[in-house]
Amino acid sequence: MLTKGLDIAGVTVVGIIAADGLLHRSDYSAAEKAFQTMTQVAGRAGRGDTPGKVIVQTYSPEHPVIQAVKAHDYHSFSTAELSERKELNYPPYGNLILIKLSSIDEGEVQQAAEKLVDVLTDILSPEYDILGPAPASVMRVARRYRWQILLKFSKNETSLSDLNILSSHLPKSVSMTIDVDPVNMD
Repeated sequence: MLTKGLDIAGVTVVGIIAADGLLHRSDYSAAEKAFQTMTQVAGRAGRGDTPGKVIVQTYSPEHPVIQAVKAHDYHSFSTAELSERKELNYPPYGNLILIKLSSIDEGEVQQAAEKLVDVLTDILSPEYDILGPAPASVMRVARRYRWQILLKFSKNETSLSDLNILSSHLPKSVSMTIDVDPVNMD
């Protein structure tokens, strides 16, 4: 409720339950989102004259994000996060393209994902990293199985002209979406 930005008077204690669920997601921006959410929620405690208290439940109390939130240290967090992203060629230093595939048939979507990786390996220059294929973090939605392929490349590399040609390598029962610089990796 507090993450929605509501300012509820008299809140002096805020509990962040199972913070590890925010920290350990399969998303390059998981640390950023965890820091942002925990800082926002923690900021709701003690807004009036009464001091506030924040209790964080975690199995990883020494995690850099938990430590940065605890110290209210945005600068150190952002410096470390940007350094890691630069080293790994993630945005804002590199580009990502997420190719999502889905089908009612689990085996068919897996085979289609594996075939697309072979096609991408043939048509892309070695500067592109092909990560996957892998099942999506939520593998089944609305009776459809989901797989994904992530392409990672530097800002210097020219962007791909037309990935829609990949659909010609897919069976009709497999749908594909292409997300350039995805905000959410689910």
